[in-house]
Amino acid sequence: MMEAESKLLRTEKLGLKLGKRWLFRSLDLSVPPGCFVAVTGPSGVGKTSLLRLLAGDLPPDEGFMSFPENKKFGISTIFQDLLLANGASVLTNALSGCLGRHSDLSTLFGFPHSEKEACLVMLEAFGLSNKSRQWASILSRGERQRLAICRTLLAGPTLLLADEPVASLDPEWGNRSLEFIKSTQLEMGGSALCSLHDEAQVQRFADYALRLHPESPEAWVWEKISSEKKQ
Repeated sequence: MMEAESKLLRTEKLGLKLGKRWLFRSLDLSVPPGCFVAVTGPSGVGKTSLLRLLAGDLPPDEGFMSFPENKKFGISTIFQDLLLANGASVLTNALSGCLGRHSDLSTLFGFPHSEKEACLVMLEAFGLSNKSRQWASILSRGERQRLAICRTLLAGPTLLLADEPVASLDPEWGNRSLEFIKSTQLEMGGSALCSLHDEAQVQRFADYALRLHPESPEAWVWEKISSEKKQ
């Protein structure tokens, strides 16, 4: 029983269809705290759909999934379309990640000083502190993607779901961002599931890789990444 409770995510015989086509079937996952899982496979294989399913945006067509029954457990997602508020500042967008910890009334006249300080530290880590007062709409695509990562990390999720979170970033910022996601989740005892295309990043950052198969929905592979492969 204790082992089951220690898992942040469990799925059993999980399956999802797109129209009449199965994306994946019989998916059995067991994700412990403190790990980074890379979800891989070619475009259209079902990576985004799987993350949406785990986030509760889609219902499964078969099987089930379970999460810890803990009030402190939370899930946050870094979306491909980012979902930033273009008419708000970079700082306001980042601070919106903290909304789950405060009531509407408590933020009516602004966020606590401690939240703003933590937000500015996060923005600095992602090279955005000098743009905190700019509108999100005038940022470059890469800056917007880094801002979306900041916002989600500031939410402090136990389970972070990231849909190609570094697709628009150059290799240096991509690696720095994945390292920050991994270290932040590890520090708080959480885990991350990220869809990634770059196999070098999978080998460098992932503890496990879930490899979906484009032609056989039941031929997915759960692979432990050897520490010897990491740089």
